[in-house]
Amino acid sequence: MKSAISIIYFLFALLATAAGNPEISLRQYFEGKPSGAPYKIDGVNLVSGKELKQFYVNRNYAPAWVIRNFPGKNGYVMVDYVRHIERHGLQPEDYNLSLIEKYFRKTVTFLPTHAEDAVKLDVLLTDAFMTIGSHLHYGKVDPEKEGADWKLQRKETVLKHELILEEALASNRVDIKLDQLAPGLRSYWKMSEELSFFLSLNDKSWPEIKADSSIKPGMSHPILPMIRQRLISLRYQLSDSTSEKFDRELEQQLKMYQRDWGLNTDAVIGKTTFEVLNITPTEFVNRLKVNMERLRWFPLQGNEKYIIVNIASRELHMIRGADTLISMRVIVGKEPRRTPVFNDKITYIVFSPTWTVPKTILENDVIPQLMKGPGYLEERNMKLFRRGGMEIAYTEVDWSMISRTNFPYMVRQDPGPANALGKVKFMFPNAYDVYIHDAPSKGSFASDNRALSSGCVRAEKPFDLAVLLLSDEPGWSPERIRLAMQQNREETVHLKEPVDVMLVYLTAWADGKDRVQFRKDIYQSDDPVFEALCQKPERAQFRLSLW
Repeated sequence: MKSAISIIYFLFALLATAAGNPEISLRQYFEGKPSGAPYKIDGVNLVSGKELKQFYVNRNYAPAWVIRNFPGKNGYVMVDYVRHIERHGLQPEDYNLSLIEKYFRKTVTFLPTHAEDAVKLDVLLTDAFMTIGSHLHYGKVDPEKEGADWKLQRKETVLKHELILEEALASNRVDIKLDQLAPGLRSYWKMSEELSFFLSLNDKSWPEIKADSSIKPGMSHPILPMIRQRLISLRYQLSDSTSEKFDRELEQQLKMYQRDWGLNTDAVIGKTTFEVLNITPTEFVNRLKVNMERLRWFPLQGNEKYIIVNIASRELHMIRGADTLISMRVIVGKEPRRTPVFNDKITYIVFSPTWTVPKTILENDVIPQLMKGPGYLEERNMKLFRRGGMEIAYTEVDWSMISRTNFPYMVRQDPGPANALGKVKFMFPNAYDVYIHDAPSKGSFASDNRALSSGCVRAEKPFDLAVLLLSDEPGWSPERIRLAMQQNREETVHLKEPVDVMLVYLTAWADGKDRVQFRKDIYQSDDPVFEALCQKPERAQFRLSLW
């Protein structure tokens, strides 16, 4: 039997050889392209350009994926990888799956394979590897164009994808090498699993659930069987799918669902809870795709200790290695004054800070109040200063000449209980004049809606954060920190080792317990990213050109 198979394969090899030499055809393909024109297969532009040709020049035009005009093992693996690229939240047709399938079928039939067909398959698979590699590592979408003003530091362009491809081919690890180009974050791969789950729900009926009023634990309601079934469909553990009684088991699972959406876990099924219960599988899929793309934009995290603020979830976490040292709620910028996405380093802390009112708040909020009289300054413990730093009395200003755009003064608020920055601020000097600080009032931290500031980040537990940041600083005990926060003058302490801080925007991610979390898109930033993900790539832009 084995002998017969060997004879058949030998005959196929002879037929393939008779059908043409792929090395010659590859050289003709690349040398026959008009200067400046894109490489094409059947009129379809390929995404990679000079990198594609250089790869084959380095190989002396030897095929990478086909052997004697038949797909080799690596070819089969690569075709399968493109077929299942949606597990990364990407589209198979971005990598010309239809053309790949066309020429893959031609090269695996029992008919003679022409070298031209084998060359087309080989080039298509190389282009797919390079493009997928770029998209997995750097992201498909340019974050500064479609990333809600995403200014997070990019990955350094140190990858040599032509070398990675050669290594992948030599070791027969094409799929593993591509996976290694994707984010190594555990959150990314848990989201990939979650994406597969929600894709499996796309054909499932998903009727809207609604009621005229809120439903509370202990009540009975005819809509509760639908709510139970919805939670069961989303893998929450309920033993009864038909009861109209809001029992303890339903209460516990509903609280878990509310927690997974960052809502107050009161188990009351009101307007906001109905909204998240009615989110469709397609919406879950799109949200996961968008946020997996955002994780591909992340810089490679090499530091042991850092702070991450998720603007969308309004939460701050301080991380050391695999451990979360502290988590807290934060208040971020309201829609017209969004907190920007960027990263920097906390270099110093200011206790009992003064607050110099920034330009936007000054023009929009403070100047109109000042023009009504001096009471505003007195109520808020504020003072007027000339640009040179000299204090000036309210009565020394000719207010008839003042307007929002004509105000040659500064307004500064002294330390105290009413100070807008509270008792401490954490400074990472940046172009946005944004920092983390205390809040004079703590009531807003209990709200689901915490997009209330003018752009800065207000922290729920600033004392605890200060203790952690100064834990390696001699002389800065918790007692001294507490005293420094109660003074009537500023005191600045510089960190011995600056701490990285990242302000990010994620509406989906996996937490430390591997539960995928979702949050409301408070800045309506998901749709532009999703729309860009759906566009056919023309080039991998600067990312491929730097290989």
